[in-house]
Amino acid sequence: MLNTLSSDEHRESVLKFQQTSDITEHAAGMTGWNVRYDQVSPGQFAGSITELSLNGMQLVRDKANQAMVKNGASPEGSVMFNLPLTSTADNVYCDGHSFNLQSLLVSRGECLPEIKTPSNIDVICISAQLDMLQQSLQKQNIKLNLTATTHLYQLQQLNNQVELVNLLGSVLNPDSNQSLLELPAIQRGIRDSVLQHLLELIDEEQVHYLEPLARKRVVDRARDYMMSHINEPPTIVELCNNVGASRRKLQYCFQETLGTNPVAYLRTLRLNAVHRELLTPYRTESVHDIAVERGFLHLSRFANDYKQLFGELPSETLRRTQSQLC
Repeated sequence: MLNTLSSDEHRESVLKFQQTSDITEHAAGMTGWNVRYDQVSPGQFAGSITELSLNGMQLVRDKANQAMVKNGASPEGSVMFNLPLTSTADNVYCDGHSFNLQSLLVSRGECLPEIKTPSNIDVICISAQLDMLQQSLQKQNIKLNLTATTHLYQLQQLNNQVELVNLLGSVLNPDSNQSLLELPAIQRGIRDSVLQHLLELIDEEQVHYLEPLARKRVVDRARDYMMSHINEPPTIVELCNNVGASRRKLQYCFQETLGTNPVAYLRTLRLNAVHRELLTPYRTESVHDIAVERGFLHLSRFANDYKQLFGELPSETLRRTQSQLC
């Protein structure tokens, strides 16, 4: 039985959760997929599917206690990324190759490779539209042929995989805040964050050394774009696309020029934008609403970052503004 997490009975939930006790039921639990799962280890099956649908991207958390052989296809025109949330002692087998779960598997969605998984898996399947990926690859000058055969990337050699795993694990959780996930700004932030992480994970090009003036030009372009969108700070993928640089290159330029990274710099701009809103007299929005408008998903982390930057909680800033009106 499919359990939606929305309290609004008249609106389909953007986040869906399904507990399964049969492998055929489990295989049918992902929207838009056409897959067959065969159970290969003995015992009663128990699993769950958590699914989040975003514009141009579908996130699926697939948990199962039994070993399986998977065949089929994800939605047409997509590229599939499989990323483990936990590791097991047994290997995965794919297209005649054996590899451990500390790998990112990338393949075309229309013809997924046959995969034999071990028992007790907990993996994230990311189905991203090919045209969206190719557009970002082109704008960021990343050379990669996504129409070729299946690729494997060793996660222990990649810098940002822990950040991506933590993001996906927190979002694809039945206890996630459904009302937040239904907001367009939050959905856009999640999608673009996942997309940019994936582009960095599969970017095999090394960052070439740039002269200081060239690095500063890259940073200046990024800062100009940020400042021109100060009332609606861009996501990191929008920033990279408009600057014409990969996140890796942009991070290198920021670190060498300003001693910080673009994500931290962008977060600071967003915190300042919230601060200005809270200091505006006669505003009726709550701290929660203003933070969400700026794309802050984890409100407790937002409050901590805000206090670290401004020396007080956002609620204290709002109370101070309101008290001055009395």
